Amino acid sequence: MGKRRSGRRRAAGDSSVRPSSSSGGSTDHQKSSSCKSTAFQPTRLSQQSGAAAAAEASSPPPPPRRSPTEDTPALRRRLVGLIRDFYIDAISRLPTADLRTTLARGLLVGGHCYGPLHPVDNIIANSVWYNAAFPLRPEDRVEVDVICTQGTDRAARRSLDGLVACLLHVCPFLSPTNALWQLVRSRADLRVAVASASAGSASVQCARPSSVLRSTEREVVKAAFQMAAEAAKHPNPAAFALFASSGLPDVSRLLASKRGLSSLDIRRLSSVLPHYPLANELSSCLPPPDPSPRISQYISTRKKGAIKWCNSLLQIVDAALCKFASKTGLHYELHTIYGDSLLTDEDFYDYYHINFMGLPKDDRSSSSGAEPVRALFFFAEAPRPGRHDFREEDISICCLVEPSPPDVDNCHACLVKKYKINHPSADPVDDTHDLRFGGHCYGTGAIDHDWSFRSTMIVDYLFFDSDRDNGLVEYLHNYFALVDANCSRLKDK
Repeated sequence: MGKRRSGRRRAAGDSSVRPSSSSGGSTDHQKSSSCKSTAFQPTRLSQQSGAAAAAEASSPPPPPRRSPTEDTPALRRRLVGLIRDFYIDAISRLPTADLRTTLARGLLVGGHCYGPLHPVDNIIANSVWYNAAFPLRPEDRVEVDVICTQGTDRAARRSLDGLVACLLHVCPFLSPTNALWQLVRSRADLRVAVASASAGSASVQCARPSSVLRSTEREVVKAAFQMAAEAAKHPNPAAFALFASSGLPDVSRLLASKRGLSSLDIRRLSSVLPHYPLANELSSCLPPPDPSPRISQYISTRKKGAIKWCNSLLQIVDAALCKFASKTGLHYELHTIYGDSLLTDEDFYDYYHINFMGLPKDDRSSSSGAEPVRALFFFAEAPRPGRHDFREEDISICCLVEPSPPDVDNCHACLVKKYKINHPSADPVDDTHDLRFGGHCYGTGAIDHDWSFRSTMIVDYLFFDSDRDNGLVEYLHNYFALVDANCSRLKDK
C-alpha cells in the first residue's frame, strides 16, 4: 500500500500565479487617506519576545532578494506563509489545558498578529485578551484539541489584511504593493515596517520606534489599529483599538522572559492586560437577532459534526503516538492538532494527513508554573479504516517534521486541495512506507493559495457565540431564504 503513489502530476501552469481574490489592504488605501494621517510613533513599542529576540538582531533584517517579476499575489503568499509560521510558534508556546478550553477560540477568532508587539507576542496577547473580554456563554463552550488548517490560514490572511491597512494609514505615502514589500522586509513586524518606510521617505517624518507618544498622538495609533481590525474582520474593532493602543509594556516583559507559557503565566498575563468595559460600551454591532428554530438546529448539527470530526482526528493521533513510541521508545502526549487533511486517491481510498504537536508524557510544568519543554512537531498519515476506531496498525507513517519547512512540498494532493500541511521529505520515511501522495517536490507557489474561503467554516460553528455572532445568524437567514425562494420557483414551474 505504502509504495503506491498518486497525484504525481504537476499542476497545470506551475509558473503562473492568479491574482488574489482577497486583495486585503489594497481596498483600504483610499479609505486611509481620507482619515487624519499624522506621524505614527509606536508607544515604546515593546521589545520582541524572548524567542524572537534570540533569533533576530536588534537592527532590521536585510531585505530578501526580490524577483523583478514578483507581483502582489507573490508577496502576499510569502507573507501569509510567514504569518502562518508565527501562528504555529504561538500555538506551541501556549499551555495545553488553556488551549483546549479557551485559547483556541481566542486565537482563531481574535488572535491576529498585528499590534504593538512582535507578531508572535501579538497573537498570544490578543488571544488571551479577546477570550477574557468576550467570553462565551457556558452552554456555548466546548473543549477542542484541534486547530483546523483552514482556520489558521484564514487567521493568517486576515492578519495580513490588517497589517496592510494599518501600515497604509500610518504611512499614506506608500502604495499597497510597497506596503507589502515593507512587510516582507520587516518579516511582518509592524514596528519595523513603520520605521523602515519612514526612513525611506524624505517628505514624511515618522518618529523612531523608541519614542514615547504624546497624548495627542494616541488617537492616531488607535485609529490605525481600528482600521487594521476592520480590514481583518475582527469581531470588535473599536474594543481592539483601545486595547492595542495602550502599548502593553507589562505584557512584553512577561512574554520576553519565557519561551513556553504555563497556565499560571496565562493567568498572570490576563491580570496585566488592560481591562475596559468593552462588551457594553464599545460594542460596534447590534445584538444578534434571535435565530429561528431552523437556524438553531442547523448550527447545532454543524457543531456536533465538527466535534465528531475532531474526535476522529484524536483517535488517529493517539494511535500514531503509540506507533511512534513502539518504534522509538519515546513517549509523547498530544499538545494540539494544527493541521488536518482528508484526501482521496485514484482508487477512491481515503487518507488522512495530520500535523500535531507533542509533549513528553512526564512534563508537568504547565500546572507547576515551571517553563514547559518545547513541543515537537509530528506528521501522521493513515488510511480511513473500515471500522469506527483507529489502531496502531492503521498508521502508515508517524514521524517528526520541521515546524517551518521551505517553500516546497512533496504532497501534490494537499497542495491541490489547498491544505497547508507540513510533510516529511520526499525520501522514504522508513524502510516500508513512502508518503502516500508524495514523490516529486513542488513549489508551494505552483498551486495558487490566494483562494477565497467559504462563507462559513468549521470553526464558525465550533466556537459559535450566541451573544455576538450576528454575522453567522444573518448569513444563514439569507441563505435559507434564498433556498426557499428557489424551491418555490421550481414548484411554480
